[in-house]
Amino acid sequence: MFFLAFGSAKAATSPNTQDFLKLGVLETRNGNYAAAWLNFTQAIEEEQNLGAAYSNRCLVNIYLENYWAAKADCTLALTFGANSAYFHRGLAHYRLGEYEAALENYHEFMEDKPYDERGYYNRGLVYLSLGKNEEAIADFNQALLHISPADSSQLATIYNDRGLAYLSLGNLQGATTDFNRAINLDTSNSRAYYNRACVCHQLANYVEAIDYFTEALLRNPNHPEALINRGLAFYHQGNMQAALTDLRQGAQCFCEQNRLTAYQQTLKLIEDIQHSLSLAESVIV
Repeated sequence: MFFLAFGSAKAATSPNTQDFLKLGVLETRNGNYAAAWLNFTQAIEEEQNLGAAYSNRCLVNIYLENYWAAKADCTLALTFGANSAYFHRGLAHYRLGEYEAALENYHEFMEDKPYDERGYYNRGLVYLSLGKNEEAIADFNQALLHISPADSSQLATIYNDRGLAYLSLGNLQGATTDFNRAINLDTSNSRAYYNRACVCHQLANYVEAIDYFTEALLRNPNHPEALINRGLAFYHQGNMQAALTDLRQGAQCFCEQNRLTAYQQTLKLIEDIQHSLSLAESVIV
């Protein structure tokens, strides 16, 4: 959920600036972020006090994962009256793990736009990261109240994240209901299938857990956590061959994603399972 080219206190006066802004917006929507960054930079060079250009470049910097540059651009955008930059700066703080600073920015944004579902949703994510699950649920509820019912994909995303808050509180029924809603609204949402599977796993319902992990993997084959957890579900069922196959594939995914700590932990888990199987076979003999 982002803002793009929302008005600033000062409109562009130069035709060149308008062209650069329009091109930047077009490139951003097409996912050409480096080109968008160049266009917004050229707009800034034309008119250095244009808040919309800084705000939009801030957003592009977020897409490019240049979060420190994004914060600097948003601060300049706010100086020139582009109050929507509170939203983007909050997101930059969030991506950097600066949750309290993110909250401050979203509070400022919500004072100006108290009915905007994007602010509630993003602030809910911050609360979720802080472990403030009740506050997260309250914000997700507000986001659901204000979002268009036609936006099924974003509705699914909000239900999925509210489900995570319920899950963190141990409310498995609430979590299940929300994950089911997310799946019904957006059958391509791999996260919802994965989270639904995790609830089944917690309830020791391994057959359903395997089914949901499989659905998640059909939509996102390179999801190592889904492979690892499906492997553990197979393990609890006594299907050691399937368990080890999934665990090895999960370890390979971790390695390819350069998540080396998780990779080593998974190798240790595989080693422990193989060791226990060897001991069991020696006892039987």
